[in-house]
Amino acid sequence: MKHAAVMLLSVFLFQAAPGCGEKKTIQRASGFTPSAHIDDNAGLEISGIAKSSRFPDIYWAVNDSGNPPVIVPFRKNGRVIGNPAKGILVTGAQNIDWESLAADSSGNLYICDTGNNTDSRKELQIYRIPEPSPRSRATLKADKIRIQYPEDTTVSPDMLVHDCEAVFHYKSKLYFLTKRRYDLATVLYRLDSTHDDRVNTLTFLSRYDIGGYVTGADISPDQRCLAVLTYNALWLFYDFPDDDFFEGKKTRFPLEGTGQIESVVFTDHDEIMFINEGENELFTIPLKSIQTGQHAGSGKCSAR
Repeated sequence: MKHAAVMLLSVFLFQAAPGCGEKKTIQRASGFTPSAHIDDNAGLEISGIAKSSRFPDIYWAVNDSGNPPVIVPFRKNGRVIGNPAKGILVTGAQNIDWESLAADSSGNLYICDTGNNTDSRKELQIYRIPEPSPRSRATLKADKIRIQYPEDTTVSPDMLVHDCEAVFHYKSKLYFLTKRRYDLATVLYRLDSTHDDRVNTLTFLSRYDIGGYVTGADISPDQRCLAVLTYNALWLFYDFPDDDFFEGKKTRFPLEGTGQIESVVFTDHDEIMFINEGENELFTIPLKSIQTGQHAGSGKCSAR
C-alpha cells in the first residue's frame, strides 16, 4: 500500500444526507500515513479497541471470529505489552464473533460478541470484565449479559439487519449501531437491563441513513461527540439532545488509503485513532483536521 502524506483540502461541500432533507458537512482528504504499526502478535483481525480508564497510555484490542478469547494491551506507539504471544485470556468467555469493545469510566471493559453476518445467530452476548493489569495472564471470570433485538421474531433473517460491530458506552448504558446490508442504514439500540439470569431485550431508539456499513463507534471522553466508522467514511455527531445522537450536528469525513478499518477510539478529547485489519497500521486524526469551522463554540466536538 502506498501512503501519501495527509493533505486536507479546505473545501467543504454541503449536500443532503441520503433519505432526508438535512444538510451535512463533507470534507475531502487525499490520503493518510500511519503513525505506528501494531505487532502482528496482537492478531491480524483487530475488530475493536478501547482506551483504558485505569492505566495511562494503555489501549485494549480484540480480534473477531476464529481467534482466541483474549484481550491485548498496547500503547499508542503500537507496542504490545504483557504477554504479546497470547494476550490476556478472558476467563469464562468464548469468541464466537467478537466485533466491538467498549469501556466505561469505572474500569470495566465490555467485549461485544455481537457479530451476526448471516443473521443466523439467535444468542448474542456481552462479556463484562474489570480491566486487568496489562501484565496479567487471565482476567477475572466475565459476567455474561445475553441480549436480543426487539424485532427478532418479526424480521426476516434474509434482510441481514442484525449484525452489530459498533458498541459504545454513554452515561452508564451501552448503545449498539447495526451494520445493515439490506439498505446501508444503521439502527441505534440501547441496553436498559443487564440481568444475568435471562435474555435482555434491546430498546429501539432510531434509524439513520448513513450510506455505508457501520464497523465501529466511540464516544469522546467528555461525552459530547460520537464517532462512527463505515468502510468509506468517519462520521462525527455532536450537539445532540440527550442520547438522540442523529438529531444534532454532523460531519462526514471520507477515508481513503486506509485499508479495511473496523475499530475506532478517542485517544483524548481532541484526537481519534483507528487500526486497519490485516496490516495492523495505526492512524491518528486530530479533530481540528476534521472540524469545518462552520459551527463555532458548542458546534465543535471538542470542548477543549
